[in-house]
Amino acid sequence: MSFLETLKGVFRKMFSNSTIEEVLHIQPTISTKMKDAIELWELMYKNESPWLEESPTNTVRSLGLASMIASEKARTATIEMEIKVTGDSERADFMRDVVSKIDKTIRKQLEYGIALGGIVIKPYVMKGTNNKYKVGLNYVKAVDFYPLAFSSEGDVIEAAFVDRIITKDDIYSKVEWHKLVGTTLTIQSKAFIIHNRQMNNVNTTMTELGNEIPLTDVAEWAEITPTVIIKDVDGPMFAYFKMPQSNTIDLNSPLGVSGFSKAVDLIKDADKIYSDLLWEFEGGQLAVDVDRTALNPIKDKDGRPIEVLPQRQERLFRHTLDLGTDETYNVFNPDLRDENYIRGLNNVLMHIEDVCEISRGSISEVTYAEARTATEMRILKQRSFAANADIQKELQNTLEKTIDIVDKYCDLYSIVPRGDYEIAYKWDDSIIVDKDTERQVDLLDVNNGLLSKVEYRMKWLGETEVQAEEALQKINEEKKEDLELNNQVMFGLNNSTGETTDAEASYNSRSQSNASTETTKNE
Repeated sequence: MSFLETLKGVFRKMFSNSTIEEVLHIQPTISTKMKDAIELWELMYKNESPWLEESPTNTVRSLGLASMIASEKARTATIEMEIKVTGDSERADFMRDVVSKIDKTIRKQLEYGIALGGIVIKPYVMKGTNNKYKVGLNYVKAVDFYPLAFSSEGDVIEAAFVDRIITKDDIYSKVEWHKLVGTTLTIQSKAFIIHNRQMNNVNTTMTELGNEIPLTDVAEWAEITPTVIIKDVDGPMFAYFKMPQSNTIDLNSPLGVSGFSKAVDLIKDADKIYSDLLWEFEGGQLAVDVDRTALNPIKDKDGRPIEVLPQRQERLFRHTLDLGTDETYNVFNPDLRDENYIRGLNNVLMHIEDVCEISRGSISEVTYAEARTATEMRILKQRSFAANADIQKELQNTLEKTIDIVDKYCDLYSIVPRGDYEIAYKWDDSIIVDKDTERQVDLLDVNNGLLSKVEYRMKWLGETEVQAEEALQKINEEKKEDLELNNQVMFGLNNSTGETTDAEASYNSRSQSNASTETTKNE
């Protein structure tokens, strides 16, 4: 039974055995294609792809590309991410603590989101010490997230979530349903348990939820109110990050798709080629077929003859053969075709990099890359830069929504007094912007007075501060001299005598000198 079917079964119990579609008056929001795709992405990410087999005749091993791609995308998107909270209020201090918690886990959680197409950040409120409320953050993976309704813009506005706690003896599951009607949000939570005696009936994906129990039976959920009604809200109290790329699995679905969804077949091909390469090494190992008569048997403790070879030579000598000839040795030493396999594998890896919009060399061997023109290389770089920038924009939007939800909870539960604060996001330009674009941005900063010309020359021309200042002084002097000469020439043109003035002569001489220099350069 699939997870979604199990969840529907849970809701039938919660709502008088009616189906979730009948109770909520909606059509199913996840197609079978999307459900199957999410399950496949999870298997691939966990290195359990369905094409991986272990048998005496056919063994396919994994290169671990799915998790590698998701990890690389998450790394490049967050490598120098900075979130800074400014303000002197108590609310600002509280938000600094929230941002600090996000900063510690966001790369790992983003990796899950990239692998499975999306992830939900769900702030929640619970009582802490002295009956004071506190805010926590719950990250819900796509396999535990069941969207139920979407806005006209494609945003998830109603959803159910499953959270699990696994102990030595039991599996606890919490189902939480968020339903927004107008400006009123209803959050309903229920807990379930699978006891140890039921473990044998639970499948490997733990889609079963077991029997319903009170939330108070689980220490981590004991302070959660079963039903919460929040009024005067302008949106759901969870933030959904989804991969910004287009959904090619289901064109009508507003859900995100995995960062490697377009490369599933290519990853499968890479695993098979890699396995063939390993088999080539295994099958091409040097071996010596040895006739039985060529071995000198020894006797065991019972006096029976045995044939013994040193441990490291057991693979080298195959001594159970009767060659049937006068020769007692036959050397097996075939030529390896590893170079062809490696080149073929590398071509597939480069194609995967292009399809997944990650930089060349991230998973491929760059020494085997074909020579490309500067324009082609720039296009490939810009593609990965743009993909990273899109992920960062979507992540920032998700984090802004998360902070906004935390802020609302602070007001609703009077956790900390209201106070002014500002949050600024900074991303690593070296990752999302290529050098040409970065230089153009710096030029704009110079023109707008945000970057000095000295700083610009030091950065892009490799000059010291003294060298940059001297160069700029010389340039300014030349500009001033040209301006003075130009003014004198213009004044001379108005001279009624028609004679060439000294200023005109100097200007003409300098122009001819510049023209001569330019001609020499062209030659």
